[in-house]
Amino acid sequence: MAAPRRTYHSPKREQASLETRRRIRDSAEALFLRDGYFRTTTKAIAKHAGVAEMTVFLAFSNKPTLLSEIIRVRVRGDDQDTPMAARDTWQEMLGAPPGEILPRFAALNGEILARTAPILALAESAATADAELAARRDSSHAHIRGDFQQVADALAKNGRLAPGITADRAGDTIYALASPSTYLLLTDECRWSKSQYVRWLATTLQTTLTDNPG
Repeated sequence: MAAPRRTYHSPKREQASLETRRRIRDSAEALFLRDGYFRTTTKAIAKHAGVAEMTVFLAFSNKPTLLSEIIRVRVRGDDQDTPMAARDTWQEMLGAPPGEILPRFAALNGEILARTAPILALAESAATADAELAARRDSSHAHIRGDFQQVADALAKNGRLAPGITADRAGDTIYALASPSTYLLLTDECRWSKSQYVRWLATTLQTTLTDNPG
């Protein structure tokens, strides 16, 4: 009976592969935002990243996959596989004293959107003309709504919601007010700073949803 093959493990090779993926992601994001998703070719991405075009396809099967990973990494802030809702910062926010949940959520949402809003807006626009991107967008929206519903459920559990506001209605409200489009409207068009946005979001959610807006 033949002995099982050993699994080859090379930390240096894995690190080099990760660095290549990062260069491809960074190049693709820069070109997508500068030239548009559909006008940016894999050949242009490869040239910008300093790799062969085949390397792009070996790392990412196609452009929708590449764009999706750019967004995933931007949202999470690193290359780790742990979803945002399973991270310590999110769980600590949900478990914070009731009066601190929405301010902490607003601050965390502001941090995420500061690094993701432009690429999220680009993906939303591109999804209208690409079926695979549309499917990925719909899945992403469902996950985000689920994450935001956790915030609403935490408020409901702590008896913080105002009379007549259900947890589901609170989740819908958070989903609408904390959207990337609202962030871009206020920070790009209205020239608000991120800190102004965070204060507005926290105050608006407190006033709209809770029984103690002060």
